Amino acid sequence: MKSRGFLFSIITAFVLTVTPVSVLAGYEAAGFDVKVPAAAASKAAGPDTGGFVIADAAGTDDIGHGAAKRVPSPEISSPSAILVEAETGQVLYYKNSEDPLHISAACKLMTVLVAVENTSLSSYVTVSSDSVDTEGSALNLEVGAKYMMSDLLYAVMLTSANDAAVVVAESVSSGDINKFVGLMNDTAHRLGMTQTHFSNPTGLYDESQHTTARDLSLLVRYAIKNPQFNNIYSSKVKLWYDASNTPRILTSSNQLFWSYDGLNGGKIGYNNKNQQTVISTATRKNMSLIGIVLDAPEQTMYTDTTVLLDYGFANFWKSTLVSKNELIKTVEYEGNQVKLVSQSDIMYVHPIGESYIKEFEATADIKPPLKRTIPAGSATYILGDDTEVSISLYPESEIIPVEDTKTKIQKKINENKDIFLIVAVLLAIEAILLLFNLGKLFARLVSFILRRIRDAN
Repeated sequence: MKSRGFLFSIITAFVLTVTPVSVLAGYEAAGFDVKVPAAAASKAAGPDTGGFVIADAAGTDDIGHGAAKRVPSPEISSPSAILVEAETGQVLYYKNSEDPLHISAACKLMTVLVAVENTSLSSYVTVSSDSVDTEGSALNLEVGAKYMMSDLLYAVMLTSANDAAVVVAESVSSGDINKFVGLMNDTAHRLGMTQTHFSNPTGLYDESQHTTARDLSLLVRYAIKNPQFNNIYSSKVKLWYDASNTPRILTSSNQLFWSYDGLNGGKIGYNNKNQQTVISTATRKNMSLIGIVLDAPEQTMYTDTTVLLDYGFANFWKSTLVSKNELIKTVEYEGNQVKLVSQSDIMYVHPIGESYIKEFEATADIKPPLKRTIPAGSATYILGDDTEVSISLYPESEIIPVEDTKTKIQKKINENKDIFLIVAVLLAIEAILLLFNLGKLFARLVSFILRRIRDAN
């Protein structure tokens, strides 16, 4: 019977497991900058909610909207939420996204990320006595048992196992949980999570522990670019063996994996069943969305997430604002026509049916020498909500100024001073030797002439 159970577990895992999504490349285009208009920063009366806005360089969402037609906001029960396009970082919806809340799922995500970035996933970890005494959800690990780090991280992500989270933290920090928490907070600071503080790796309640929907979106957007993290985050199931080598299937607690078309990653969590967190990523066609709802009522947690993601896919589209090597401006320089181009593809998200480009301006700033690696101008696009998107422009081809012979010689001398000095010294020595030999020859000649004169007399 035990062998049948093992075979069933293997088959079940094979059927349920999905291929992890490819890692998002992120929006790292060179020379790209986004500036949200100052008017968008003023807070309107009533709850902090909104439709389409764009994140600024730090990823902060803003209140208010510009001149473009506003897409009607979805109705959700969750007190705090955010919807972000994963590649560009554009915020498509937010609701009280800056409100600090105690979110246990944030701790689990950060615990997995810190482990992925600071240890080998193929290393083996020994379960300590402290870890098995951890409160909350657990896998009932046994003291002294050894597990591969990657298996423990899957357990943390899929089942929110607190004992596994503590084992991971102890392994990464050589048994010092406070040191691991320090790594969590250092990472949060590095990602710009300005309203986040961690106190433990498990997410167990602590008054000083908090984050926001906006900060969580920064964490998820960054983390899914890491292939190892994303493999774990995007998995529905994982085959697990306990200390007695008995197999079982760990299943993601995010039920949208089985019901939402295009869902390719997610995590849920709670400290109170009436205040649920649902973190989900989904991809349809050319757009990937990160949907986060915090402290959602249990009966509407998945409905709110579905409404949020549907809103994004139904109302927005990702297009190319500027293509790589696209000609933006042509200027004349020393009798040459200089073509200024973008060196990367720049994408942006806009309401369907709107180009969302209100104004455009390109300027040149040409200084010799013109090289393809040195910016020679910039282009600014003002979108429908007055957001400015600026890109650097580069020469399509290089133009090196023609140098006269004297300048070239002087340049070569300056570039090879040591060599020229050695050559000069050698020439001087050669000249001295030549003069010395000429002197000896002249003396012999004089002596010869004098002898002939004496002989003639």
